[in-house]
Amino acid sequence: MKHLISSIVDPRRYSSEELLRDGGSIHIRALRPDDKPRLRAHFQHLSERSIHFRFFGAKKLLTDDDLVRFTELDFESRVALVATLGRGDEEKIIGVGRYAVLTTKPGALRSAEVAFAVLDEHQRRGIGTVLLEHLLGIARQQGIREFEADVMGENQAMLGVFQSGGLVVRRTLDSGIVHLSFSTDDNLR
Repeated sequence: MKHLISSIVDPRRYSSEELLRDGGSIHIRALRPDDKPRLRAHFQHLSERSIHFRFFGAKKLLTDDDLVRFTELDFESRVALVATLGRGDEEKIIGVGRYAVLTTKPGALRSAEVAFAVLDEHQRRGIGTVLLEHLLGIARQQGIREFEADVMGENQAMLGVFQSGGLVVRRTLDSGIVHLSFSTDDNLR
């Protein structure tokens, strides 16, 4: 699965239909401020384990402040895409991929931290990989040269998203957390 995103006019209006490796289809689009109830529902349907992997600890709910921070994005320093099923009032978020630009020293490569959360019943279908492909395209257009991610060492599925896609990933391990970094110029297979 390789998606080349050549020119994204406005990432806030980003939209794409995708076919997953299991034959299912999903819609990838920009996360919007009106997604607050859908994002809250997405969080409520994540297992404790998935929440622990995403937030590095227990989290019982998304607060109103969390929802504002996660949905009201500038699509320059903070970008988020969702994988959805259904349309209109029936639309359901099944996966979220986002990045936030990191502050760097003058002259350093512009980089961003990337993170994902996919509903448990939709994991291992390639949704994280598809979201990553689309985020890579947006990041390249915006001059971001490197992605970084911190992943719990026991989160083998997420580590697999980064390692099995053909990316040249640099890894360091500290206290059970794997820090990954890779060029946004890489394409996933």
